[in-house]
Amino acid sequence: MNERLDVTSDPEPNQPPQETGRRVRPFLGIKFACCSYYARIYQNKDGTHYVGNCPKCAKQVRIKIGHGGSNNRFFTAY
Repeated sequence: MNERLDVTSDPEPNQPPQETGRRVRPFLGIKFACCSYYARIYQNKDGTHYVGNCPKCAKQVRIKIGHGGSNNRFFTAY
């Protein structure tokens, strides 16, 4: 019980980053105007659309992924 945590220390140099086993999933941030809720929607497994639902009323939003689209990551669904 005599161990102490020094939160001011920098990480040890030359230490490899730890693998978390989690993959990064592309998402869009959506403000659902129907219920004034925010949620993330994620790519479908085919990588052709972002698909999700309003967390309150379950209204679905589906956004096609294609060339000439937007670089924005946050949208409002009406």
